[in-house]
Amino acid sequence: MNFTEIKGSLNPFVKFEDALVFKISKILKACERSENLIVCIYLIEKDSFLYCNHNLKNILSEDLDKLWEKGWDFWLSRIEAKEVLITRERIRNLFKNIHDGRSLTLRYQMENFAYRKMHIEHEIFIHRTNKHTLAFNYLLDVSDKERIKKCCELSENLLGCRVSKKQPNRISIREQEVLRLIANGFSSKEIANMLFISNHTAISHRKNLIEKFQVRNTAHLIKNAAAFI
Repeated sequence: MNFTEIKGSLNPFVKFEDALVFKISKILKACERSENLIVCIYLIEKDSFLYCNHNLKNILSEDLDKLWEKGWDFWLSRIEAKEVLITRERIRNLFKNIHDGRSLTLRYQMENFAYRKMHIEHEIFIHRTNKHTLAFNYLLDVSDKERIKKCCELSENLLGCRVSKKQPNRISIREQEVLRLIANGFSSKEIANMLFISNHTAISHRKNLIEKFQVRNTAHLIKNAAAFI
């Protein structure tokens, strides 16, 4: 990705200094390589979004210009009404007291741009250069994770079997962690690295979950777990 291609991913309605774009070009290249993470960068001095990666572009589609022009007002308009006020206030408080390295983690439901509900984990990380303050926004669609989390918390009727409240959950805490990571598309090797376990142990957890849910493969595992929401 060259400098010209990077500039093609920037907000066309706001003029940015080439020096700033060049300074963060390596970061932008890394953002474009991400397959799953949704990334956008907000330039606080301009009160405008500077950049969004290809994943967010694909989600926004023809609504991309609304994000460029309306900024946070447009993004917040898609959040559930019961969550939008507290989300707006937390973001506002973050920007009132800015220092390098400060971060904020948000969780909320929103309508995606096909008007379907999705659960979002949203981290905002502040980074200061000599002249500018950038808010990096990392977003992850965790809708599958939330469905499986609810499934794992059910105390009865799990997979058609009534479970006594006195009995331990059929799925251990570690298995719940593995199941959520599987739902987010991580391989056994990636799960092993994230949970600091061996690859063999991660594979064993996956096999045990398939046996406990009485399914044939990973795809059926996710489908059966989500079916009890």
